[in-house]
Amino acid sequence: MAELKVTGAGTGCQNVTSKDVESGVGGTSSGGGDEGQRKRSAWDSKLQYLFMVVSFAVGLGTFWRFPFLTQKHGGGAFLIPYVVMMCIEGVPLLYLELAIGQRLRSGCVEVWNQIHPLLAGLGLTTVVACLCVGIYFPAIIMWVCFYLFHSFQSPLPWSDCPVYTTEANLTQPEPACDLSDPASYFWYHNALKISPGIDHPGGFQLEMLGCHILVWGLLCLCVSKGIKSSGKVAYVTTSLPYVVMVIFFIRGITLKGSVTGITHMFTPEMKDLLQLQPWFDAASQIFFSIGVGFGGLIAFASYSPMHNNIFRDAILVCFVNVIVAVFGSAVTFCIIGFKATVTYERCLDHEVKTVPELASRFGSVTVQCNIELLEGICSNGSLSGAICHGHNVSVPITRQMFEQEFMDRIPEFENLTLPDQTFRYCNLQDDLNEVVEGTGLVFIVYTQAINEFGPSAPFWSVVFFLMLMSMGIGAMFGNLECWLSAVYDMNLCPRMKKRWVISCKSSGRRFADEIQWMIGFRPNIIWRMMWKFVSPAALLAMFVSSLFLQFSEPITYRAYNEQTARMQDATYPWYAILTSTALVLSSILWIPGVALGRKLGLFHYDNAGKGTGEPATCTDSTTTIVD
Repeated sequence: MAELKVTGAGTGCQNVTSKDVESGVGGTSSGGGDEGQRKRSAWDSKLQYLFMVVSFAVGLGTFWRFPFLTQKHGGGAFLIPYVVMMCIEGVPLLYLELAIGQRLRSGCVEVWNQIHPLLAGLGLTTVVACLCVGIYFPAIIMWVCFYLFHSFQSPLPWSDCPVYTTEANLTQPEPACDLSDPASYFWYHNALKISPGIDHPGGFQLEMLGCHILVWGLLCLCVSKGIKSSGKVAYVTTSLPYVVMVIFFIRGITLKGSVTGITHMFTPEMKDLLQLQPWFDAASQIFFSIGVGFGGLIAFASYSPMHNNIFRDAILVCFVNVIVAVFGSAVTFCIIGFKATVTYERCLDHEVKTVPELASRFGSVTVQCNIELLEGICSNGSLSGAICHGHNVSVPITRQMFEQEFMDRIPEFENLTLPDQTFRYCNLQDDLNEVVEGTGLVFIVYTQAINEFGPSAPFWSVVFFLMLMSMGIGAMFGNLECWLSAVYDMNLCPRMKKRWVISCKSSGRRFADEIQWMIGFRPNIIWRMMWKFVSPAALLAMFVSSLFLQFSEPITYRAYNEQTARMQDATYPWYAILTSTALVLSSILWIPGVALGRKLGLFHYDNAGKGTGEPATCTDSTTTIVD
């Protein structure tokens, strides 16, 4: 029979009614306990709780990774696996985490220990994973902070290529910038000061160190008073990004090519869904965006009133996540469409300039050309006066004329190429399909597009990076809460107030009873089947597919090539593979390690969970399962 076990200094479990353990809102969770026992903090309001959960669940990944995956996997077709995986993974797992956090009133470490002592390692695995995320995620916010400070100048520092003076007293742009563009050059050479590879660590950057310290200072200030301070900051970190998104969408839709970008986004390529990768990426995006499995949602729910409707919260948060992902992608594709159109028109302008020059220099000894081909082109009456040697070259060729007469014949011009004039293959669709991921999308594509906003570019840059700053800080709250709740639950700090712990071990049916007691109705058979079979099967399939996709090809990373000013694949050195393996094992080994240690009696964890805030009480639903 399942049992309810009280650990700590309690004397047992008192039979009380549901009303007796109703947790209030706006201060602390009520309950009995020893005199002087500190009560568990609670959200000031339901709105504050929802803002915090949404701020954590709708972060930077939703804004920059989802558009990349949409662009990579068939445009609008990617919405199909995303919504499917949201239904079979996202909503059930979010519902589950909110339920166990709210019922057991603990963070991720103590929650799993209460569910079963052999599962305590799962909580420690979550904490270590959050620590790993906490190492690199503030670095992303640091880059945002760096760009924010550089946005307060006009013109923007990434609007033009830096120049140098040659020995002949000629001004030339930096070769790396001339090969790429000013936005890419600033990102790689000014922000990152990128080295050729992982085996060349580069120098020490004091400017970035200052930004990093500032970011951690802001994070510590936001959580200095627990959820009382971070909950209030969540009002800003949640609402500001959506306001800025709407403003950017209104501005973006007025740009040329924006409709082309949005049309490209919603044009599905269904053949991509026959591959494994889109489904795996959709599933992984659910975890990255909602944050299930990272412990933050469990901690947030532990501060909610005991009878808060977690089912409605789970549905609402997932719905907001999908809407923001689609709307944020629409904003991004407005910018991508604008950038692709500008790139395409510049390419056409280059071709329009190149064709007459090649024609006018026909017959030069430096040109190895096909005379019959050129004469055939010049025989076109509508263009002969514009581009053909020996005719009136004062009539300018237009983009439309070039597209109509020459776009499909670019390969035929390869043998007309001069040393200083080359043809380029201009294709708007290829520019739209150019995949840009993560930091490249934010720090290159967006900044390059902001350059085109004219005199108002600094204003839009400040607004944009303030939005990213708020999204990043909001997403970090969940990781910080995971750490802090673990410290309380494990009683790592002796000065932290000891609290009661309720350890409930129950079956799925008992868990459904607990949810019914909390929200007033029982999860139906669909949710129970999701928790027992569908979601675990999907997680297992995701794990197996990740192993297959990871090791089916050599493991590489993207390194910067100074000669081409582009990123290229490079293999990891042996010590990098060893380090990454150690990081992975540092988290997952807690699961078998703790279980084996408890089985062998090497250590006990019963008295460690005195950091939770719920008194030892029995409810109408748990009375029947007490031994």
